[in-house]
Amino acid sequence: MKKAKAPTNFDITESLDFIWDKLHSYRGFDTDECGVQDEEWDEICMAMAWIEDECDLERKDGFLEPKTKERK
Repeated sequence: MKKAKAPTNFDITESLDFIWDKLHSYRGFDTDECGVQDEEWDEICMAMAWIEDECDLERKDGFLEPKTKERK
């Protein structure tokens, strides 16, 4: 997985990608290794999803992008 670059000032997408990258690196592959429990991890992921939704962002090919508006 490509590492997210450090965010620039006021760039929400870069900031969220950077946070996700750091969260995944701290979580590791073994939850006992880093001390993050599954329930806590699920709560973190839900909070991040709500933030992304509020910012009208969606993940495509591993990267956050503005949501595309469906044409009617």
